[in-house]
Amino acid sequence: MKIYAFKQFVSVLTLLLIAFIVDYFIQNAHADIESVVLKQLIMFITISILLFVCNLLLYNYARKEENFMQHKIWNKMFILILGWLMISFILFIVMFFTTPLDDLLSLHPWMMFIVIDYFLFFINLFVLSVVHILVDRSMKIEKKIVITWASSSLAAAIILFLIPSL
Repeated sequence: MKIYAFKQFVSVLTLLLIAFIVDYFIQNAHADIESVVLKQLIMFITISILLFVCNLLLYNYARKEENFMQHKIWNKMFILILGWLMISFILFIVMFFTTPLDDLLSLHPWMMFIVIDYFLFFINLFVLSVVHILVDRSMKIEKKIVITWASSSLAAAIILFLIPSL
């Protein structure tokens, strides 16, 4: 139990650290890079690392809970997670416009990256639930998590490199 808690704590701490680093990068070094492709590549690597850490959180949990993803609700989990993502997005927009969240994010822009981490985690969990349905049920969770990371990273690469305005 102590090792599990330590691993999860380090993973969450890594997500927070990446939020600070990205904020520093955007505030200071981002303006110095003139190549759009280099900016996209740095963003892709950062997103890929974030997805890896999110998958590490799931992997650590799966190692602790032996029956992770065994319940039959996982056959419909993609619907629940998609609903949760839509509700979260709507709540975030409502909070942004009706509370002082806008001012708080303006004063502390690194907090926005924590929100991005939250959405990336649940998008990644959504991809995992889709992977769970598409692959063989007997496949080990470790392989499902690797497929999830690869497909989420590929989707991020396609979005970043095929839509140049981002």
